[in-house]
Amino acid sequence: PASTHGTSAIPLAPASDAPVWDVSNFSLVDGHLVLVGRDEETSCRSRNRTGSSISDSTNLHPAGSRRDPDPAADERSTRGAGRSTENETSPASQFSNVKGLLWKRLRERKGRGVPKAEMPAVTVPDGEKVPSRSGSRESLLPPPSVAELDLTKDNVIIRPVHGSIVGEKFCFQIITAEGSRSFGCTSLAERDRWIENLRRTVQPNKDNCERLELALSLWVYEARDLPPRRRLRCHLHLDGTLFARTTAKVAGPDGELFWGELFQLAALPPSRALTLALCRDDHPGQPVASITVPLTELAAARQPLERWYPLSGPGGGERVPSVRVRGRYREVRVLPIVRYKELAEFITFHYRELCARLEPTIAVRHKEELAGALVRVLQSTGKAKSFLIDLGVAELDRFDDREALIFREN
Repeated sequence: PASTHGTSAIPLAPASDAPVWDVSNFSLVDGHLVLVGRDEETSCRSRNRTGSSISDSTNLHPAGSRRDPDPAADERSTRGAGRSTENETSPASQFSNVKGLLWKRLRERKGRGVPKAEMPAVTVPDGEKVPSRSGSRESLLPPPSVAELDLTKDNVIIRPVHGSIVGEKFCFQIITAEGSRSFGCTSLAERDRWIENLRRTVQPNKDNCERLELALSLWVYEARDLPPRRRLRCHLHLDGTLFARTTAKVAGPDGELFWGELFQLAALPPSRALTLALCRDDHPGQPVASITVPLTELAAARQPLERWYPLSGPGGGERVPSVRVRGRYREVRVLPIVRYKELAEFITFHYRELCARLEPTIAVRHKEELAGALVRVLQSTGKAKSFLIDLGVAELDRFDDREALIFREN
C-alpha cells in the first residue's frame, strides 16, 4: 500500500535487521492491537540474524519474553487473541475485564505531552544495549508507536514472514499505510491463530466475499558450475521484493552446492515473476548470477515443475552456473462460504463412500492433497476424529488376518 504521506510505498518484506516484537505482550481489543503488561523498550530488541529459518541457534525470545518465569507474565499471556482454544471460549468475556484498563493506558500514553529526558543506554549481559525504561519513547521508536496499531483502517495487510528474512521461525507482519511491524510467536499454530484473528478484525465479512489466494511452493535443491569455495545463498524475489533465502553454504572445489530446502510462501501479493539470485554471504546486495521465471510457467503445470535453470550474471565465464528447483504457484479463487454448504454436508455424511470410490481410482500423487483437504473440511464440521477412526476400522476389516499390510494404504 502507498503511504498516506506521499512517500514511497511500504515494502512488503521487512528488513533483515528489523525488530521482532513478542506477540505475547499484545492483545486485540476493539480492532486495535494493544501493547499490555510491558513497556515498549522491554518488549522488543534488535538481534543478530542468522538468516535462515532452519537454524536451531536462532533466539526466538526477545528480552522480556514469554520464557520469563513470571506468574504475572503468564497470566497476561492468556489475554492475547492468539492463545489456544482453551482460552478462546468467549471473546467478549476474554477482554471484558481488561478493556477498561487498556483504554485507560492508551489515554495515558496519548496524554503525555512532554517526554522525559533521555537516559543513557543500559548494557545487558550479552553485550547488546537496550534503551532505559525511563528514556523518551518518542526518540527511541519510529512513528507510529507500536503500542497501538489501528486495524480498522483501509489497506491493512497481515501476512506470514519467512524465517530466513527476520531470523525467527514463526513470525507474521502487519503492514499499514504508516509502516510495517513484525511479530514473533512460539509455534506455527499460534502464528496461524493470530493471523486468522487479525484478518477477521480487518475484514469481518471475509467468509462472505470472493477472494483470490496466492501461494508458492519452491524446493531449492542444488547448483553447479559456481565459483568454488565461496559462501553463497539463493535469494527468492517476487517482482523485485525479497521473500526468502537459503542458508549460506560453501561451494565445493568442483563448483557444486547442495541446499535441499523447501519454501512454503502463502498469502502472497499479486506477482508476475520469480527471480532466483545467487549472492555471496558477505556481499548480499551484489548477485553473482540470477534467473527470472514467469509465475505463469509454474502455475500452468498441475504438478510441481522441476528443471535446471541456467543463470546469467556479470563476467560471463566459460561455465554458466545453473540451479535446480522444483516449484508450484497456485492461484486459488475462494468463493463465499455459503457456496460450499452442500459440499460440506455431503463430505460430512458420506465420507466413507467417497473414500471407497476414490481410493482405487486416483493417482498416488493426488491422495495426500485430497486427504489434507478432507481432514480440514471435517475438522471444521467436527467430524475429523470419526473420519480417521472409520478409515482405520475399515482397513482392519479389509485385511483381517494379514497384519503386515495394515496401515500401509494411502
